[in-house]
Amino acid sequence: MATDRMLRLPFHARYGPERPKGFTLIELAFVLVIMGVLVSMGAGLIPLLVNQSKLNESRAIVRETKTAIIGYALATGRLPWAAAGTDGAETVNRQRGYLPRETLGIPGTDSYTRPLFYSVDPYLVTSSSTEELKDRLAELISGAHAPGLFCDGTSIRAAFVVISSGKNLDADAPNDDDHNGIVSQSGDNNRFAKPGAPETSDYDDIVEAVTLTYLHGRIE
Repeated sequence: MATDRMLRLPFHARYGPERPKGFTLIELAFVLVIMGVLVSMGAGLIPLLVNQSKLNESRAIVRETKTAIIGYALATGRLPWAAAGTDGAETVNRQRGYLPRETLGIPGTDSYTRPLFYSVDPYLVTSSSTEELKDRLAELISGAHAPGLFCDGTSIRAAFVVISSGKNLDADAPNDDDHNGIVSQSGDNNRFAKPGAPETSDYDDIVEAVTLTYLHGRIE
């Protein structure tokens, strides 16, 4: 006996009209508004990021310069005089001025392409060996010879100081006492800011100093 078979057609549930694929104009407008806000926020952050990058780079340059000067002292038994001009040529009897970059064999500029400044205790530039340099450091530490370079008033007795003028491109007081934007032999004294001093509206210099005791300890 033949069995009747019912032909069953596939059933598609339909709950309403199909929604077209893609975004509506309202959704697109909402996305564009959000993208505009994000882009404007990013554009505002770019100058801050650039400034921070240059600041960090200058800090690294000043630290590396300090290390190079220590290396020079350990190799020659003396510290270099400062340079009178931006050419970086070491100038005898110049305690304060520009970094003697020619003597050190380094670029001598910060991330703002401004020359670095330098000051040295004059008792440490005429020694002829590391032994004599160490003896002179000991005399400065003990007070047998009067120290000639300080940071943070007179609380830090330094062998030498390296300074970047920072993003305002001018040295600031107390590194620049006569307010002409540079560290010079005649217009400025032998007292400099404390290394790591916070930036203010009137001060943005980057200072690194090597103390007498630290350099003394580096010499074997």
